Amino acid sequence: MYTDLHNHLYGCLPAETLFRIGKQNPNPRWEIYLDSFEKAYGIKINPKTFFDDYKDPNQFKKLYQFREKAPFLHFQAKFNLIIALVKFDEREIREVTSDVVFSQSLEDVSYSEYRLMFGKDEPKESFFAKLMASVEGLALGEEKSKSNGKCINSRLAISLHRDKNYEQHYDWMKNWMVKDSILRKYLVGIDFCHIEEGFPVRDKLHFFNSVHKDNKSSPDSSLAILYHVGESFRDKTPFSAVRWVLEAGLGGANRLGHALALGIDSDFFLGDERVETVSEARAQVELELEELDTISSFGPFYSKDELDEIRNGLEGKSDNELVYTNFDSTKSQYLHTFQNFAMSKLAKTNAVIECCPSSNLYIGMLEHHIDHPIQRFVQNDLKVTIASDDPGLFGTTLEEEYSHAHTAGLNSKTLESIRETSFQYSSRRLCGCEFD
Repeated sequence: MYTDLHNHLYGCLPAETLFRIGKQNPNPRWEIYLDSFEKAYGIKINPKTFFDDYKDPNQFKKLYQFREKAPFLHFQAKFNLIIALVKFDEREIREVTSDVVFSQSLEDVSYSEYRLMFGKDEPKESFFAKLMASVEGLALGEEKSKSNGKCINSRLAISLHRDKNYEQHYDWMKNWMVKDSILRKYLVGIDFCHIEEGFPVRDKLHFFNSVHKDNKSSPDSSLAILYHVGESFRDKTPFSAVRWVLEAGLGGANRLGHALALGIDSDFFLGDERVETVSEARAQVELELEELDTISSFGPFYSKDELDEIRNGLEGKSDNELVYTNFDSTKSQYLHTFQNFAMSKLAKTNAVIECCPSSNLYIGMLEHHIDHPIQRFVQNDLKVTIASDDPGLFGTTLEEEYSHAHTAGLNSKTLESIRETSFQYSSRRLCGCEFD
């Protein structure tokens, strides 16, 4: 039996199901999808003939599934097809949730946490209605599974927007949980996902602290903090990307989504010209100076004089000014050292890394599964779990993701240990609650 701790509810939809839902929707939101897909792939979609043009399941799969190595914005363009085709009303949410839970139970998943995101400006009444529909769907899915001889416990994490209304939406949910037992049972976490570029972790640390205080004072309505980080980092150097992962873990995120930057082979960046803002470069060099002795104990790194020179070169520059860095073999050595330092710090926390091999292969644009850093994470005593992310979009199952982790270098004994240990990393347990 497996536990899947990182998957997005609508990203679980098989291609055939999404096509059916879309064809039954009288008003698809094409404006969400058409431009983004054309910009990403150079293909112009005709919405008037869409369901005739792609009635062949294999053709629709090519349009929908993300099985190529491309940046996050290409992935988002395909995910936008889901957003465009679904109604996303209470009835549909309830039915989709129930069906997804039942489908995973047939794949020997006995515990799963699903993520769902509402609109940034979702009215309070609509937010509550959709939230209730999703948890009711979880209960229905569990009942259906049980009647078919399968046992699955399903839980919900609401994905909040990094830039807007996340504190308000959190407050709504906490207040509703006090009043409603079904919400207290099924709602277990808050997640930050979507585009991470431009949203520094440090801006969320005060909020993280407030969540942990609330969890301590009201454990029966505790919510774990789940945070996508180090997955897509085209706006910064790999050094700063590693620092963001470290900041999230040290700052109180219970599970870290993907965290590729933390352990990916440093030579992956050889020959790149990386650009970041002065504010990021300044934050990075200050950390390196503060921790220089410890960092240097993990291998070759900048000298204090070199770091002082970098810091002095940033003086007088505005925070939003851009700094360009060429990534050579020396910087690769230094990055490897800095990664080992960061992993040693995270290994002392309770943060868990959610590894999603297929997702990481494609969005992370790795050459092969062997390039996934999961083996390095394990070797550095980090807590890890293996998850499916968007199994419908990636055309995968959780069992297949374990197979990919084996290809990445983990032996059968280690994989079995991860499978067993993952049950201990549920959101409620990470919040210190013994019940679930």
